[in-house]
Amino acid sequence: MLKISYRGHKKEKETAKEALSRIPNLTQMKEPEARLKIQDVIDEHNLKAAILVNGNTVWSRKRILRNTDQIIKHGTLYGEKRVRWIPLGSMLYMPATPADFKPVLSKYFYGFLTSCCGSIAHYNIHGWIHHYPTVDYLKKFFQRNEFGKPVRDWIPGWYTDAKRIVEEIEQKLFPFQTFLKNKNN
Repeated sequence: MLKISYRGHKKEKETAKEALSRIPNLTQMKEPEARLKIQDVIDEHNLKAAILVNGNTVWSRKRILRNTDQIIKHGTLYGEKRVRWIPLGSMLYMPATPADFKPVLSKYFYGFLTSCCGSIAHYNIHGWIHHYPTVDYLKKFFQRNEFGKPVRDWIPGWYTDAKRIVEEIEQKLFPFQTFLKNKNN
């Protein structure tokens, strides 16, 4: 039997419980199937509460893919096109603090990357972006995460919602390879 728990504000949790109550026999399902059904409900109802199945978050596909599109369009994970430099005297400059930059990478997507994709937190979102500042770096990360594996191979089989998201991110990051794979099948 699945254990489903909720995190968030009272109203968000009540809305999520009500939406999930419409899935028949949810707690009797196998976890991989339940995770996909919950993910569909999260996206259909734009649920904001965190929903956990057996202690692991079920991720919103729509939120992460929307942020992926923003990152690809912008080309970097920061909103600024280039680093600003702050003068320290007449000849010395230092980069502006990360707090001066508004990330394009959302905290939600950052949480997904550090929880599911084989990445350490790098202290915070700004440290992660410093390590992977552009779409090219993000592509390299998805090909080989910090443990030396492709992200799609890092995620366990029961974590179906995360696998679905990663497959769609890869379709966006590597459209030509996806086209060739589909053409050969």
